[in-house]
Amino acid sequence: MIRNLKEVKDNNFDITRSAEEVRNLSFNDHVCLGCGICESTCPVEAITLNAIAVDARHRLSNDVYFSGHEKIAQNFREDFDVQRISIDESKCVLCGMCSGLCPVDALVLTIDGVPIREIEAYPHYNAFSEIDDDECIYCKRCEVACPRDAIVIERILPNRSDLVTGEIEVDENECIYCGVCQELCPAEAIVVDNETGKESIVIDTDKCVYCLVCKKSCPTNAIRALCRACSYGEYDLDPAKAVVTGNSVIDPDLCVYCGWCEGVCPTDAAKHKKPFEGTLEVDQEKCQACGACVDICSCNALAFPVSTGPGSRMEHVVANPDYCVKCKACAKACPNGAITVTRTEIDHTPIESATWNEALDAIKD
Repeated sequence: MIRNLKEVKDNNFDITRSAEEVRNLSFNDHVCLGCGICESTCPVEAITLNAIAVDARHRLSNDVYFSGHEKIAQNFREDFDVQRISIDESKCVLCGMCSGLCPVDALVLTIDGVPIREIEAYPHYNAFSEIDDDECIYCKRCEVACPRDAIVIERILPNRSDLVTGEIEVDENECIYCGVCQELCPAEAIVVDNETGKESIVIDTDKCVYCLVCKKSCPTNAIRALCRACSYGEYDLDPAKAVVTGNSVIDPDLCVYCGWCEGVCPTDAAKHKKPFEGTLEVDQEKCQACGACVDICSCNALAFPVSTGPGSRMEHVVANPDYCVKCKACAKACPNGAITVTRTEIDHTPIESATWNEALDAIKD
């Protein structure tokens, strides 16, 4: 009798079955959104979405949120570490339905080592996130904005000496080592020793920005300085040496295609496409500002508003549909039914199988 073998490590697991072909289903808890698509579409009801009202980013301790008129403290202990889904390996038939419909590849089925997303007979979403390095200026705005820490920008800055040039010298016959220049130097490029008999002044030209503050403040006019850019323009500055270079990396295991990168990019270098399109609405009358939706949202599409001052009247929770991936995890987590998410469009590769098309239609509203 062929049986499934399940191996569990932390909150992740693998289910393997070996017969004429080897099938393996892997689950990555850290990637999972908690959307419940796998649970609702499993044909043998082998998957259970566990009751989780807090995202892994907020599990550690004493997160405090400010709703504008009261502080809501949620004391999440470090041991609050619940696996997002459970799979009964005795029921699972390793059909791949959960893997094919998971919007972020938290569940991955492989057949003889090949993920089904690479097999033409199985559907996959036409979702992507990318950064065009030819357009990117490596400002790191996308890296900072990414709610999943999926983006890493590595940048190489120009040599400062190629951008700031000038000349500076001290006439030690005139210098009285008072230290005024050292105290005023914004680049901390000057070191003065005024100990009697050991007087000295040293200017670090690698730090100096030739701002001329030292020259202007010297009480004995002992400092002669010249900023070439100020005096002669930028004639001696090579534009090629002023370019910031680097490279950008998006971790496909962490990216959820929310679009924050594209939203904050000043040069349109970042592009994305979501697997789902639809709507996100919050009923402010029902909302009690408990924070469950804010915690579970992997896209930072839901947030508490920032107070504009005493007596200001604000919404309980602010929704930003532009960055919502319509996973519905927030609607499932909300204890008051205050959130409504609809999926009106699903972008996926063509598939002839009636079973797969029915499953895809089932997750669309």
